Amino acid sequence: MTGKTQPKHSILLVDDEPEILFSIKGLLRREFNLYTAESGAEALELLRQHPIHVVMTDQRMPEMTGVELMGKVKNEYPDAIRMVFTGYADIKAVIDAINKGGLFRYITKPWDPDELVEVLREAATEYDRLVERRRLLTDLHDHVEQGQRYAERMLGQSPDLDAEGLNRFNENATQLLSRLQSQR
Repeated sequence: MTGKTQPKHSILLVDDEPEILFSIKGLLRREFNLYTAESGAEALELLRQHPIHVVMTDQRMPEMTGVELMGKVKNEYPDAIRMVFTGYADIKAVIDAINKGGLFRYITKPWDPDELVEVLREAATEYDRLVERRRLLTDLHDHVEQGQRYAERMLGQSPDLDAEGLNRFNENATQLLSRLQSQR
């Protein structure tokens, strides 16, 4: 019997300091597929070229801050899990990162290597959860539509069925689907 290994998650690391990228790569390369970028523009180009599950960026970089990058990632790649790290305790940047970038985590330097690996594992798990949730919502939507078509067909075949009851069913199904979609 052959064991099927689960594919590695892809992580994009963004920092304008190559030595930081090098040290993180050494820590993570066995467990994740890694991409690195030294600028926000380079990161966006890599995101266009590769399926990335987690993006982790430094906050303070020239040309584009981590918050600005995360805002663009959130808009263009909403399923990517977003994380910012920094060596500076700037509360405004933290608030902006959370509000504008929809962050999964905000990490301060220096970090504990074991904790960083664990946080990235959690981020990868969160990505899987979001993808599965989207799949389930799509399945639910398909089933609701199928049920509506069936009910409409039945209404057309049986004069005893009440159109008002069918409308109530459709409204309830639509409300349920809307509530589930708004929870993502």
